[in-house]
Amino acid sequence: MICVGAAVFGVTATTAVASASATSIPEAGSSLVYPLVSIWQNHYSAASVAPAAGGSSTGIADIQANSVDIGASDAPMTSSQYSADSHSPVEIPWALTATGVGYNIPGVKSGLKLSATILAEIYTGKITSWGNAAITKLNSNYAKALKKAGKITPVFRSDGSGDSFAFQNFLLKGAPKYWTTPPSTAFAGSTGEGENGNAGVAGEVASNAGTIGYISAAYLIQQHIRVAEVENAAGAFELPNAINIANAASSDSSIPAQGATFTADLGVPIQYPSKKYKTAYPISTYTYAIVNTSGSPKSGAVSDIQSFLTWATTTGQSYGAQLDFVPLPAKIRSADASIISSI
Repeated sequence: MICVGAAVFGVTATTAVASASATSIPEAGSSLVYPLVSIWQNHYSAASVAPAAGGSSTGIADIQANSVDIGASDAPMTSSQYSADSHSPVEIPWALTATGVGYNIPGVKSGLKLSATILAEIYTGKITSWGNAAITKLNSNYAKALKKAGKITPVFRSDGSGDSFAFQNFLLKGAPKYWTTPPSTAFAGSTGEGENGNAGVAGEVASNAGTIGYISAAYLIQQHIRVAEVENAAGAFELPNAINIANAASSDSSIPAQGATFTADLGVPIQYPSKKYKTAYPISTYTYAIVNTSGSPKSGAVSDIQSFLTWATTTGQSYGAQLDFVPLPAKIRSADASIISSI
């Protein structure tokens, strides 16, 4: 389990601080950021924030349809998705966390080490047993338990997911000989079991021995799932904790120009940064608030959305530590402020 303080987040926490304001800001999409937005909902008093999960693809589809004020996605829009949105959207990095690799192997406690190559081979069906020599070589202290564990059951996201995007971008950068598919919200693996949402993957891994799954950090904490140490470009095996996520984020602190440049650059990708970033957790990720700059908000005014986003990217960052969300770097916050003011 990742040690970051509180072990469980509550999306039904007290609403004593929340406002009874008639202004509602509907948000939908990313299940990765949903737990954090649910906490923001209970602390933001100037309007009523109404979050819903559904996956990053849902967030993008909803903002394209202008059916929400904020579409949440851990993957940037593709060029075709951006072109299909007639409302001139902007994409704002509003939270920073990681996609972890959770596992359920009897007899294997903390400290399982995995590389991008091993993970790529697991998710393409080339490695099918926990006793595989490549795994036991990295984990000689658990060799007996691994050999006894038998079959590997990889679990992936069946819905359109930003976690799938981040995980596949990590595989492509870290193991290009073994994973050749460009990152997408659709998972391209050829083996395993698909589950809907982070909650679905986390539930499957928590309940079934032999499983492995890529899961956002908050859900790993909630379900008390053991987390692998993943090898980065510097050859170090790291956990998705605050220090390591922040080190990965320091590899790219600029936001590309909105539109074609943003989509071509894949937003602000911080998966598998160079070996210069020695403690970087290599599946760290930003998640984006996508907001249309034309078309009427669902409720209230544009200024209500701007005020909430300003709060979320500043004061709201303090509420994420218990869920393994790391405060945004100063340069990202500054760039966010400029984008928010342009809405």
